[in-house]
Amino acid sequence: MESIVLTGRPNVGKSSLYNALLGYRRAIVLDMPGTTMDLVREKLEWAPAMVIDSQGIFDEGDTQTLQEIIKAASIFLFVVDAQVGVTPFDRWLAREVHIAKKPTLLVINKCDGHGRSYEEEFSELGFSESLEVSAAHRRGITDLKSWCRRQLGVPEFSEEIIEASEDNEEEKAPIKLALIGRPNSGKSTLMNKLCRQRVSRVSPIAHTTRDPVSFEIESSKGKIRIVDTAGIRRPRSLKESVEQFSIHASTRTLKEADVVFLLINCSEAITDQDMRLLSLIEREKKPTVVLLNFWDRLSGTERRHFVENSDFANYLKNFKTIPVSGKTGWNIDRLMSQVYKLHEQSTKRVKTSDLNRFVKDVVSKNPPPAAGNGNFNILYASQVKKSPPTFVFFMNRKGNLPESYQRYLENQIKSRLGFKSQPVRIYFRAGER
Repeated sequence: MESIVLTGRPNVGKSSLYNALLGYRRAIVLDMPGTTMDLVREKLEWAPAMVIDSQGIFDEGDTQTLQEIIKAASIFLFVVDAQVGVTPFDRWLAREVHIAKKPTLLVINKCDGHGRSYEEEFSELGFSESLEVSAAHRRGITDLKSWCRRQLGVPEFSEEIIEASEDNEEEKAPIKLALIGRPNSGKSTLMNKLCRQRVSRVSPIAHTTRDPVSFEIESSKGKIRIVDTAGIRRPRSLKESVEQFSIHASTRTLKEADVVFLLINCSEAITDQDMRLLSLIEREKKPTVVLLNFWDRLSGTERRHFVENSDFANYLKNFKTIPVSGKTGWNIDRLMSQVYKLHEQSTKRVKTSDLNRFVKDVVSKNPPPAAGNGNFNILYASQVKKSPPTFVFFMNRKGNLPESYQRYLENQIKSRLGFKSQPVRIYFRAGER
């Protein structure tokens, strides 16, 4: 797929422009250089292309990052700041973009709209086409989209755009896989291993990933869109604006995910934040695999203790767990099959006839306990929703079944109806046939 890449020095408004092109807020926008640290990419609705918000190039020695940006681009939107004017950094970066010989539009951002033109001032950068915009106020965005469509060979007002959009809708949507964990649990390293290329920045410095970084891979079983989220922890103060936005974006990604990989750094002590993430996953009822990362750092005795005897072991019993090493790639080849398996489980619907045969069998083997002046009896059940699988059990009278019996039914559903690694929801209502 073609890619529209926004490039420019830090703090010229690339992320604001990125959000304006998408039509919704996707990248974190702050008046602070270096907020975007990775290539953030999304599909566009108005053109058959991907738009990529590149991280700011911080100095002229940052050639590796620049080459990655150039390689990813089909066309460039070179963004500059009208209020600052041309800087030596702009000149150097413009020379590098010219060498790439790819279609480029000079986007002069932060134009105040008071009649002043900035095109002559920036003409020394050598770009034949330019456009004055204000991303923050959404001025000039329509003309910017038109330029992109022309470069992509998409007619401006044509049924082909609508047909392409309809074709995209008919395609099977990719499975959304979210990588979550506390800072420095190894999410970005795992992301790069799964994608077989560097798509997420890896650093020992906590909170290097800020915006969710996504990448799509494809196999014979279908597409998977992997999203590397920011490390989720409780900000130490309200002043940590970047981290607050990152946590909000990561939580939203979790809610939208089809499958979740929770990374645990098992070479360190389990923290309250690990437990909060487990609770959040349980509340959202997301099919989840807990990845025990840095497993290669543990001795055999430490591994057995972690899985069997540690305080955390009790919580692991509710999840599928796989020990891995994101750094070496050990056990990584097992993970994609788990994504397809869990997604299939989460979208499974049990036939009503099969479900009620199941109800009759489990109730006959272990009837509901008596309470008050009469006995409970489950008459029938129905699956009312997928993702997460949700079941309603209809009883002969009002009242609450003991929690132990509710857990019994939930465990029977998981083990006998094919939802072993999938959280399910169950509800009870009084009713008659």
